[in-house]
Amino acid sequence: MKIAMVSIPYKTTPPVGYGGIERVVYELTEELIRQGHEVVLFATPGSHCSGETVEIQGYEPERAPSGITRTSRGLSEEPLYRAMREYLSHKPVDVIHDWSFENLFVLRHPRDFPFVISSCVPPHPGYKRPNLVAASRAHAFLFGDSVPYVHYGVDLERYRFQPRKTMPMIHIAKIARYKGQHIAVLAAFLAGQALMLAGNVEDSKYYRLMIRPLVFAIPGVSYIGELPSTQQYLANAKALVQTPRWFDVLPLVIIESLACGTPVIALNRGGISEQIVDGENGFLCESFSQLIRAMKKVQGISPYRCREIAEERFDVRRMASEYIRLYERVINGETW
Repeated sequence: MKIAMVSIPYKTTPPVGYGGIERVVYELTEELIRQGHEVVLFATPGSHCSGETVEIQGYEPERAPSGITRTSRGLSEEPLYRAMREYLSHKPVDVIHDWSFENLFVLRHPRDFPFVISSCVPPHPGYKRPNLVAASRAHAFLFGDSVPYVHYGVDLERYRFQPRKTMPMIHIAKIARYKGQHIAVLAAFLAGQALMLAGNVEDSKYYRLMIRPLVFAIPGVSYIGELPSTQQYLANAKALVQTPRWFDVLPLVIIESLACGTPVIALNRGGISEQIVDGENGFLCESFSQLIRAMKKVQGISPYRCREIAEERFDVRRMASEYIRLYERVINGETW
């Protein structure tokens, strides 16, 4: 099967530092290639995969906006559309898997090739796409009964399992109000636990007025910046903490943490309940007080059980197999 894999035009695929969806796209692309499929990846300059890569000119990943803000505008996907039109006009594929936001090619030419569209964020009002695939059961529920979902997966062989933890808890996410770092910091303080914050600053006002003063004032809390690679920290951290204030569809960093044998403490938002088995691979918290209690007792969670659940649920081979079944459905003329 020849597959056109269309990444989003904000970061390189795979990303350097932050870039969860770009990493998911890369993991899936590489696994499909390992399984014998031919994949052409459409992505920003600097991207690569083991198959063919079409670098989309007109994008500068280092200057792209970082995710969801009230003030920044999304990038135009017209350069991506033009590159796809040029390539596909003389090199046809069996199916297109589109992770972009605007989905310009498949919406403008819906009959040219079979396609599926993967969404990685909650839908805005009026959002509707054919052949849509969600990232979690909770995410799919927002779109309607007919929308399937596929949980993300990672190549577990690349993640070092570390049963002995030598670092404090860590919170990894873009520094932005909707990621809720201040909640994690205050909970750690009241739990008497040290906490590292890692991530690129997306919301500079939030960082200046909220996070930096808290880090300065509270002993044991540190901001270590954006990490070029998270594995060393995830493998050695006492726990990963996630405190989203929005509908987080399925945070990849939780899967990466479990793959390293590191438990996760998280507020119950979006698809996170489909990743955490409360009391087995971490704690699923409904309130601030539960977050504090979880931080106090997380050392009781078995790293071996964390890795075991990652192997059971979040192997990239499972993700690829589920997507292949969806590709076959659209190739056979099915739509939803």
